[in-house]
Amino acid sequence: MPRPNDLAHLRGLRSHLERSVLGQVEAVAGMADALIAGEMGHTRDGRPRSIQLLLGPTGTGKTKAVLAASAYLYGTGAVVRINSAEFSSEERVPLLLGRTDGEEGLLARKIADLRRRGGRILLLDEIEKAHPSVADYLLGIEEAAVMTAEMEGLARASVRRYVEQEASAHFRPEVLARFTAVLVFGHLPREVQVGICRQMVEEEIAFQSGTLSEKFGHPHRVRAGRDLYYRLLGEGWHRRLGARPMRNVVERRIRSALVEAQLRGALCPGVRESVLCVDTAGGVRATLARAPVVL
Repeated sequence: MPRPNDLAHLRGLRSHLERSVLGQVEAVAGMADALIAGEMGHTRDGRPRSIQLLLGPTGTGKTKAVLAASAYLYGTGAVVRINSAEFSSEERVPLLLGRTDGEEGLLARKIADLRRRGGRILLLDEIEKAHPSVADYLLGIEEAAVMTAEMEGLARASVRRYVEQEASAHFRPEVLARFTAVLVFGHLPREVQVGICRQMVEEEIAFQSGTLSEKFGHPHRVRAGRDLYYRLLGEGWHRRLGARPMRNVVERRIRSALVEAQLRGALCPGVRESVLCVDTAGGVRATLARAPVVL
């Protein structure tokens, strides 16, 4: 039984996931409930503390939810991640699960490494692309296992039924029955997309502010100007890939604007604030107390 302090921490998992993964309240609540039950010992001997199947379109927060939950519960480095698509053929399965002659497979090595580092979660991306024997084997490990499956739906209202039907086509009923949670991550409405973009921009701005403060030897604050979020959302959100390309767009645009400002000598020691704006041509620029720098 966890100690009182641990119980308080466990109670905070759901709200932490809701803040970290926007627009997926039902899915992250189910994830939190399943992980907490496992941590409190409510699983049968010989079974994983939690084994979850996360379904839904690409870029809707499945992997992010796993990483956020792991960091909250166990700290950094507590997840071992395997790309299941690399083990789709029967010939490649022994590379993951091991050979009959006793040669250890990638999975056993990953789990051993996970245990040495005190980790707790095994994440298998795109499990629907793996050979069926992979999912069968994973039902017997002790670690908490999370499997993601990229299954597209046509609309948010119908995505649950659609992806559940797709899951039934990929996994045998007895396999699906062993999951402690089957969670559907739906398409994200426009207002949630904006929130995700804002979250990524704020994270990158905080990082760049710290970098410039250390570089200049005094505090420097980077701020987001009007319309920046919508400009980056328009470039970073992909109809099929969802939010997946957005972080790269956010990091690249903000970094490029600040680097160009430094190269031109506008952003230098003594300047304590810069503002990232969108110009009339739609470009991102760093505006300072002096002249703006246009990219």
